[in-house]
This record gives sequence, structure tokens and C-alpha cells, in this order.
Amino acid sequence: MVMLESGQRIPIQDVSVGDRLLSFDSSGKLFFSEVAMWMDRVPQAKHDLIQITTQTGKQFKATPYHMILVGDTFTQMRHVKVGDELLLTDNGEQLHKEKVNSIAEIHDGIGVFAPLSYEGTIIVDGVAASCYAFSHRLGQIVFAPMKLMSRLGVVSGKADGMHWYARMLVDAVEALSMKDVLLR
Repeated sequence: MVMLESGQRIPIQDVSVGDRLLSFDSSGKLFFSEVAMWMDRVPQAKHDLIQITTQTGKQFKATPYHMILVGDTFTQMRHVKVGDELLLTDNGEQLHKEKVNSIAEIHDGIGVFAPLSYEGTIIVDGVAASCYAFSHRLGQIVFAPMKLMSRLGVVSGKADGMHWYARMLVDAVEALSMKDVLLR
């Protein structure tokens, strides 16, 4: 679930371009950032997920390559360990640290949803996350043109599938055999 600026919580798959979602900046300040585009939206995709449960029982699921904030570093879900401290919010007012209590693999996940906010961050199920599945800093750079195109009204809305620009980047990374470098 994600939180809209109205305070309403909705499933991530129901997000629309232009919605303002709870997000955070590099200092950890929470605010609402507009959705520029969908990088990936495949409701029927079958894939593996990682489910993290925190010390208070909060659960968060994402693909192994999705990045969440562990301490002050964006880390792919597949690299999170028991005892790591995630940044979460319970009420949408401030972030706090909470330790990972357990990690489980889920092999029957359905749906891939990756909206891109102008800030490049998002709060999902109360967990501070990057919108990107690779280096957050590099994601901010390579998606800057798409954010500009969105501001100009050139980027389309809620089509299913991977956005052509995101697909082009994935194909380029794979063609250059850089996947292991960028997806660490």
C-alpha cells in the first residue's frame, strides 16, 4: 500500500501518473512527490519475492532487485540481512529505524509495479524505498530525461508492461554485460 497526499492508502497497482505519493528526500524528510510515469507495470507477472518481517511484525514484499533504505544506504532486497535496520514510517509523519527479524523467499509472487516519482523515492507498506532496481544515484541520472518529458506531458499514463525507456536501459545493460555490476 502507498499513501496519497489525501491520506488515503491504496494498493500500488492503483496508482496513476500524477498522483502524489508519500516519499522522502536525502535528509529523511517525508513529503509527497508526484508520480512521473510507470517504469514497469505487469499485474499478471509471476516472479520470486522476498518478504521481510521487522521486529514489530511489519511485513514488506518486493522483488530481489527492488531497493530499500537500510540505514542510510539503498540496498537491494536480496542483500538485506536479519538484524539490518530499515527506515519505516507508521503514520506518514517521520521515519524511524526498525530491525529486520526474518526474511523469507516467496516463489509464487504475482504482479510487478514500479512507479517513478519525481523524487525517485517512495514509501511502500511504510518502508522507505527507491523507485529503482539498481543504483539509486544512477537511476536519478538516467531517468532525468523521462521525468522532464513527463513534466512536458510527453510520457503516457498507466499502460501495462515495461516502459520503452526502462526496457531500452535493461537491454543496454544486458548487451554490455554490465548486469552484475549495476544490480549488485
